[in-house]
Amino acid sequence: MKYLRNFLAAVVCMATVTCVQAEVQAWRERVVAAVRSGAVVARRGLDTDSITLAVLFGQGGGRWSHVGIAVQLVPDGPIYIESAMPGAGTKLEKPEAFFSTEQASDGEVVLMPEDRVDAVQNAAKSLLGRPFDDQLALGDDGQKLYCTELVALALKSANVIQDLPTRSVPFLSQIVITPDDLVALASAAALEGRQPPGITRAHGRPITP
Repeated sequence: MKYLRNFLAAVVCMATVTCVQAEVQAWRERVVAAVRSGAVVARRGLDTDSITLAVLFGQGGGRWSHVGIAVQLVPDGPIYIESAMPGAGTKLEKPEAFFSTEQASDGEVVLMPEDRVDAVQNAAKSLLGRPFDDQLALGDDGQKLYCTELVALALKSANVIQDLPTRSVPFLSQIVITPDDLVALASAAALEGRQPPGITRAHGRPITP
């Protein structure tokens, strides 16, 4: 009887792990498949990543730690995610890499209104090659960029948003743009300007209390 109980416990454990792994894979596939040109994409990094933890602490918790914009370098070409990363500046990644198990524990895609797609991605592409802004400064006209600044400037240039969603955070004297604030503003703008009606957001994993 003891061996039977141990066997059943092992089966239940294996089934639970399998279900969890399947759900993790499911959200990645769902989010990657939803990426379209001009979309704002967000991810939550890993709990072991120091930058992720610092961003989440700075914005008082929340869900997202990094954002980017989906762009096509040539019409009908592959879609890449453009984002600003420490040590790399503004860079391009395939969606599968941006949302990979090595970089993301959750993700979301916010589609832009159809008539703003070209303007958003063209504005983002014009910022390619800029160095990363280690000072998180907003007063240098975008000569250096951090991730939310890159996305916010592109959205503002494309007239998707009118103002930058800035706030004060602990241990910084300057105001900054946090990922959660930017995603919320982009989502509201996408919903307001949606033409025609359709899906505007693709979520990753459900939020658990």
